[in-house]
Amino acid sequence: MKVTDAIDAALSTYVAKLTSILPFYLLGSSVGLVARVFPLVGLFVAYLVLEAQGRMDEVREAIAGLDPEVVEELEAAEDDPTTTATDPEELPTGELETIAEALFSLEAIAVVSLSVLVGVVVYVVLAAAVRAGEIHTAYAGLEERPPVHAGVSGFFRDAVSFVGLRLIQIALYLAVTVLYGLVLFVVVLSGAEGGLGLLALALAVVLAPIWLLAILAIAAVFVFAPQAIVVDRVGAIAGLKRGAGFIRRRPGAFFVYVLIAIGLTVAAAVVGSLLAVFDLTQVATLLGIVLLTPFVDLLKTGIYDESGRIADRSIRDERTLRARTRGAFARGWGTLWSFTRDSPGALAASFGLFGVGMVGGYLALGGVTVDTTPPGDPTEIFGVFPLDVFVTIAVNNWLVGVDTAFAGFAFGVPTAVNLLFNGVIVGLVAGVSADLVLVAALIVPHALIELPAIAIAGALGFHLAGVGWNRLRGRIDDRDVAGEIDRAFWVLVGLLILFVIASFVEAFLTPRIGGLFF
Repeated sequence: MKVTDAIDAALSTYVAKLTSILPFYLLGSSVGLVARVFPLVGLFVAYLVLEAQGRMDEVREAIAGLDPEVVEELEAAEDDPTTTATDPEELPTGELETIAEALFSLEAIAVVSLSVLVGVVVYVVLAAAVRAGEIHTAYAGLEERPPVHAGVSGFFRDAVSFVGLRLIQIALYLAVTVLYGLVLFVVVLSGAEGGLGLLALALAVVLAPIWLLAILAIAAVFVFAPQAIVVDRVGAIAGLKRGAGFIRRRPGAFFVYVLIAIGLTVAAAVVGSLLAVFDLTQVATLLGIVLLTPFVDLLKTGIYDESGRIADRSIRDERTLRARTRGAFARGWGTLWSFTRDSPGALAASFGLFGVGMVGGYLALGGVTVDTTPPGDPTEIFGVFPLDVFVTIAVNNWLVGVDTAFAGFAFGVPTAVNLLFNGVIVGLVAGVSADLVLVAALIVPHALIELPAIAIAGALGFHLAGVGWNRLRGRIDDRDVAGEIDRAFWVLVGLLILFVIASFVEAFLTPRIGGLFF
């Protein structure tokens, strides 16, 4: 397909079929939460190891021995360099050293390290597998087929091929890098032995561009391989060959795509930097999930396709943006309430796990309390007009809800772990706080809306766990799974409304409520 036609097809498909394409891409964003389960479980096991070794008792005693006034002075000096810190002789170095030594357990460190390694491997494999569904979703959108249904079917059909493709790519990157490292090591060693250190360093600098060119060449060969697997219905090796053949056959289209991709990447980096200035980095993450990645996939798939099935096809939606937005949120709100009405068991399980986490967090430090009173006036915690805080909290909480829900496909385990983890955090804050009234004033107002929203996301995750299990058992087919993913997407659209309200309360109202108890 011509690049200009592919751009038009990608833009029109994205605009007209946004809500049909996004569900699978949001599902893909939950891979990170699935992978994080392993480090979180590793931390819990490490905590049990430290408890069994009696080291946590030392940690609790050291924390109890910290002088709150000294800690507050240190925090003030950290926030304001002009502030005079406490006397160095009064620094709690002994307590901090005790905590560090108590936590330095080889067994606990080994458990955490292994869990992190497993998490990385799971992320690489699962992210590659989900990419199969995402590319199938994009291709189906271009061909005016049901995108989510195609994504589900494509996941089961091509997940192995995509994982194989990713492993081949990683292996090639490692091979080139290890080869460069070995050459560099030999050159530097030879130069050191012969007294030619500067010459060896210069040669190492000369070899660096060769390594970089090799990396870029590998990346180029893999650019269209995913599209080849999906469009041509082939495996990993054949997809790699056909992707490379496409570059040889249409070098102009390849270079134009590369220029567009570089331009979009630079634009995304600029936007991300601007958002970071205003502490809105989570917004950049959201834009990458819902805008950049789907559009690039649509564009690349359109360029690769030469079947003529999507040539000169321009999909239009005649409704105004306002009408589409109002319709989307109305549908999301209705789907949210119908789901909560139909899922009392899943909701009870979700609330229960969060509650168990809160109790566990509250009891974890054995009654140790510290001064958690915020410095200064609580009404000024977020500033005079905390719009950035409001947006950041809303986006972050919604993305947490998305991950909690869609990660449920991994048999519900990530959903359960995430609910327990968030409950533990809340419980820890309450457990170590010396002024529970103030802490409650700073948490309860927005928590009355936010916690039920998170619980609903958890219930949705448990529901999707049942959907995935039934698909593996053959009780439902791919079309049924696609319908449930689409329904989950609309529930999450409804949850966005609740998270926005909760974030508004937290950013604009909660500090003022807390000020009444300060």
